[in-house]
Amino acid sequence: MSTLSGSIAVVLAAGTLDRATRLADALERDDDRLAVEPVEGVDAALEVLRDSPVDCLVAVGAPGEPTGLPVVSAARDRHPSLPIVFCPDESLDAPGVSAAFEAGATDVARARPDSDRTPVLVRRISNAVASARAVAEAERQRARFEEFVQGVSHDLRSPLNVAQGRLAMAQSEGGVGHVDDAASAVDRTLELLSDLLTLAEQGEKPEDLEPVELAALADECWANVATGEATLVVDSDERILADGGRLKRLLENLFRNSVEHGSTGSRAKPGDAVEHGGGDVTVVVGDISPMYTSTRAGAVLPSGFFVADDGPGIPPEEHDRVFEVGYTTDPNGTGFGLNIVREVARAHGWDVSVSEGPRGGARFDVTGVETDG
Repeated sequence: MSTLSGSIAVVLAAGTLDRATRLADALERDDDRLAVEPVEGVDAALEVLRDSPVDCLVAVGAPGEPTGLPVVSAARDRHPSLPIVFCPDESLDAPGVSAAFEAGATDVARARPDSDRTPVLVRRISNAVASARAVAEAERQRARFEEFVQGVSHDLRSPLNVAQGRLAMAQSEGGVGHVDDAASAVDRTLELLSDLLTLAEQGEKPEDLEPVELAALADECWANVATGEATLVVDSDERILADGGRLKRLLENLFRNSVEHGSTGSRAKPGDAVEHGGGDVTVVVGDISPMYTSTRAGAVLPSGFFVADDGPGIPPEEHDRVFEVGYTTDPNGTGFGLNIVREVARAHGWDVSVSEGPRGGARFDVTGVETDG
């Protein structure tokens, strides 16, 4: 089931599959953004919610039926933030509406596939999903702000303290060496500020997306990175809907990470500086093809692209930490490169993860990517 930015993935549960299918057809006819998966019964609905990314659940039936309030309650227990629209068979009185909301429904709306009330249900679904996405985006921005503040306070304090201490020693003792050390600390501070500003900019949700040829952009980004003797192999024919400038930043940072940390000639730890590039490391960019199921919604995640190298890789226990602000094992690094990658991905609604590549190096998967065509 697709969860692309312009679509709304819906699971519609009813007492019979025929009833669910007729209402699903009506909803999709009314709004082509909807991809509706009709299912029969509670277990089938919960199974789809468990296995696929879903934007909204529509529960159809009388309050006491399995696909009425029981499925609403069961889904809410498992998915606290999921929009759930309850569609009763008949009008509910005030206590009935209250019971629906107490069970966990986001909204209540009657609808029949052969009536003029279907557009009402479409609007209720759309509004519920838009509200949930706005809340999720606000929470993401709040978390970003907290992380940003922590990065500023932690990473700027050290070089500024060094500069302050060296200048005090220069005043009391004299000596050009103290001034030189202070100047280096100031340079370090400016470098950190530059990366922090980049981090703040890349995490903002892009307003406009454009089709970008992944292969052509990868070649362009490779030319902008000091790659030494490293080799790039691109096997992609995808046109990705993205903010081109931010996707460029993401690819350049991944390439730089692979080249600087991925020398196959020495089993360096991730983050160790590699002078003059990455030796004989090979970096591969390729497509992650969508998988298909028998559900009517069709393609399901993951789909997107990957960047992999044949270097020493990243230890499994470090896979989550490498995306944290300030994480680096390179004493000359700022620790923002992969965090910027994660922020660019999140701003687009993508996911990024790292694992061991097929040739033993690091592989970064970017999924949830919408393509053009």
